[in-house]
Amino acid sequence: MGEATWNRGRYAQKLRTRQALMDAAVELVRAGQHPTVSAVAGRVGVSRATAYRYFPRQDLMLSEATIRAAADGAAEAVPPAGPDAADPAEVAAAVARRSALFALEHEERLRTGLRLSLDPQSGYQRPGGRRPLVAEILASAGDRLDPAARARLAAALHLALGIDAIIVLTDIAGLDRNQVPDVVEWVAATLVQAAMGVSSPERSRRRR
Repeated sequence: MGEATWNRGRYAQKLRTRQALMDAAVELVRAGQHPTVSAVAGRVGVSRATAYRYFPRQDLMLSEATIRAAADGAAEAVPPAGPDAADPAEVAAAVARRSALFALEHEERLRTGLRLSLDPQSGYQRPGGRRPLVAEILASAGDRLDPAARARLAAALHLALGIDAIIVLTDIAGLDRNQVPDVVEWVAATLVQAAMGVSSPERSRRRR
């Protein structure tokens, strides 16, 4: 086995170990517990030293586990995604509102997670919950977006979702928290409408 292959295998093993520890922590949090790193290590069957390499502090582990546990149960009904099922702007609005309400409900922990992720010494990795939300919105557009427009819209939507948008709107723009869902919903819908307009076949023909 070559060194590069060995390194890839080792990295994959580390990811599996971390995921197993986090899965166990999430399960315990859902059961109403606040597990220690040692308790999670015992549940997974790894040494305490191994677990502490991934989660050097209990608060790091609990912040991520609590966010993940809450996110799994936060889904609300939204218009069905698909090229013919719903207006993509309406899907974006519903998904963005859902995201904003979730972020506001869990604002303290999400802010803590953001702060920890900015500290290179913490080892904390943000869960990346925006990716499936963006994918849900893009799925509703079907093939009505060309690749460039799809990539541009995906990037822009990441700016409009999650705790980052909440921080900007409340701390910098000075909005009351009850105004945030409406603004986030409008931003997401407007981004989709703009992307769909730029990517429409009629616009493409006009540029030729």
